[in-house]
Amino acid sequence: MSERQIIQINYWKELRKEINETIGNLHGIVLLTHNSVEFSDIVDFLNKVRKDEQLTLLYISLINSYSHIKKTLETKPLHSKKLFVIDCVSGFLIELQDKIDCVYRKPPHNFEEMKELILKGIKLSNPDMIVVDSLSQFINFSMPRDTELHELYKFLKSLREEIIGITIDTIILLYDDKLGIMKKLPTLFTDMILKLEVIKEEPGWQGLGLNAQKERES
Repeated sequence: MSERQIIQINYWKELRKEINETIGNLHGIVLLTHNSVEFSDIVDFLNKVRKDEQLTLLYISLINSYSHIKKTLETKPLHSKKLFVIDCVSGFLIELQDKIDCVYRKPPHNFEEMKELILKGIKLSNPDMIVVDSLSQFINFSMPRDTELHELYKFLKSLREEIIGITIDTIILLYDDKLGIMKKLPTLFTDMILKLEVIKEEPGWQGLGLNAQKERES
């Protein structure tokens, strides 16, 4: 049996006491890995980001449609942020008319096309902050190929050199880590890597727990 080789060691810091300050002052290029498929959980996170500032947010979605985003925001509003959506989900399926806060575009096939889409979105919305949902469409960090990593670093480098500046000072790149254990983390050209872990349980389990407790006490 061959000995397994260590390819990378990651250190994680628990931020419960510091999380509000860390997220509240978020700037730069940020990779946010998460285990949730719910857009409402992303809204919860974004509401914590610089919540005292009035910001225009360019949201490029390869996962959720504009209609789903709007429906979610009806019950879970995005505070202090004006949202402009580039919907790459509906635009792939049918022809739709652009709206004042949304345009429909076909999904990019690679990082270079994503950068071009970001640049076009900037011209349309003049944002303070950009969110890309999600890098999972282009790379799998559990088994990344060298070519994928090269293209990713090239993409991140171009974001820093061509987009990050005085007006746009924050780019949040989402990544769904349910694809597997992340063996490679893009620490190069990112300012911060955060992990959003959403833990949920069925309400029925809670009820069973209470009933079991009552039976033990009787």
